[in-house]
Amino acid sequence: MVTYIDLTLIAVALTLLLWYLFSKPKDYPPGPIKWPIVGNMFQMKVDGYTHRAMSKWHKKYGEVVGLFTGSSPVVLISGLDAIREALTRDDFSGRQGNSILKIMNDGERLGIVNTDGEVWKAQRRFTLHRLRDFGFGKNTLESIAHEEIRAVFNDIDRASGGAEKGYSNPVCFHDILGGTSINILWHIISGKRYDHDDPEFKYLTTSVNKFFQVSEPSGGILIAFPGLVKIFPSLARTKELRATCEPLFKFLEDMIAEHKKTIDYDNPRDFTDVYLVEIEKQKGNPNSSFHEKQLREVCAEAFIGGTDTTFANLTFAILFLVLFPDAQKKAQDELDRVVGRERLPSLEDKPRLPYAEAMVQEILRISSVVALCVPHAPLTSKDAISFRGYRIPKGTRVLFNFYDLHHDPNYWDDPLSFKPERFLDGNENLIRHDPLLPFSAGKRVCPGETLARNNIFLIVTAILQKYTLSTPEGRPKPTTDPTPSFVLCAKRFETKVQLRS
Repeated sequence: MVTYIDLTLIAVALTLLLWYLFSKPKDYPPGPIKWPIVGNMFQMKVDGYTHRAMSKWHKKYGEVVGLFTGSSPVVLISGLDAIREALTRDDFSGRQGNSILKIMNDGERLGIVNTDGEVWKAQRRFTLHRLRDFGFGKNTLESIAHEEIRAVFNDIDRASGGAEKGYSNPVCFHDILGGTSINILWHIISGKRYDHDDPEFKYLTTSVNKFFQVSEPSGGILIAFPGLVKIFPSLARTKELRATCEPLFKFLEDMIAEHKKTIDYDNPRDFTDVYLVEIEKQKGNPNSSFHEKQLREVCAEAFIGGTDTTFANLTFAILFLVLFPDAQKKAQDELDRVVGRERLPSLEDKPRLPYAEAMVQEILRISSVVALCVPHAPLTSKDAISFRGYRIPKGTRVLFNFYDLHHDPNYWDDPLSFKPERFLDGNENLIRHDPLLPFSAGKRVCPGETLARNNIFLIVTAILQKYTLSTPEGRPKPTTDPTPSFVLCAKRFETKVQLRS
């Protein structure tokens, strides 16, 4: 028979269990209720978009918000001052690493993006130094960019029917711009470019896009229930994620093997050769982080970063040019005055093309393709770090609310509108806005920022110089809602292309 004491003990036990399941770490940032088992993982999207949920929580709970994916802590940092403070602190420069890439690498964290500490320092220092030796981030790559732009023109003419058919066919730029930016970078990495119609190259760029489509900034089920995923991999689409990585890894392994067959160690031809030379130099060093798996990962990061983010920005560039013909016309008039039609725009023209450059800045702001940044993690030997009066436990995924920052009315007038003029002063000089951080900041700033900015500027101005873009007759205007993905991209749409008279 159940006694009063028994009922009391059961009630106390249930109360303690619920307290434990709902409780958060001491001095953890404010946030929504932590639900048992799942945490907040099913609340981390609004209408399918993670960045919209994060904007909502910033408004409700403030600049530092504490969340959970399962029982794993996730902290969201919003607002310019808080974001800048965290990005400049060494103890916020850690990484947990991409879960799928760790699986692909037998549990190792490799490369630059997914490592921290001494490995990250050595790999980042060497990679940036050697890439710069081959022209990375310099105007010397402009001739390669121009070669790619001419290939884009050929693709546009082929897809539209060209002058012979009066450019009568609508064009989907998603099918044209995918390999453009990576080809410019790949010239440095492997000394080779690929035709845009090359089936292997198209397959690889498509695989990279799919990788981001099935990835989640919060980590999703992979982070929340890693043990369960090992037993039931279909829960986290692990098989699908692996399938997006395997073609790229095989492609890179073949590329490295070919370089090893033909390398002249005294006369390296490209970055891959230089890295292989360094592997040979470091062979006797037991603490060396230079080996072929590391090279494969560094090249994979370059391919992924060079393919998806720049491509996503370019799709938004075409979208907003179509939606805002007045801005398109202003940029074209400026190009006609400064550059003319006889040659392609150059990086040397940038200072004399303030409206075109302001337009690129506005595209980067309004699209905010990496809406929440690559997740950081506390880099500390202690149990937690302190930030603005809160304790952030070691192992926390730290997200930076860039999309919200770039659309915050406290910093931007009418933030949802496309206004290149916001980046120009009264004398038509380009001005800088501190809240614009499309490539992050601090120690973890994107190493490809300069190259990406240059590529976007050259490709967009070259297309504007030659063509006028509009919505095909009888078609609705394309939506500005992006694809719900780790990297936001404009949804597929078709464009009417006309050769400028």
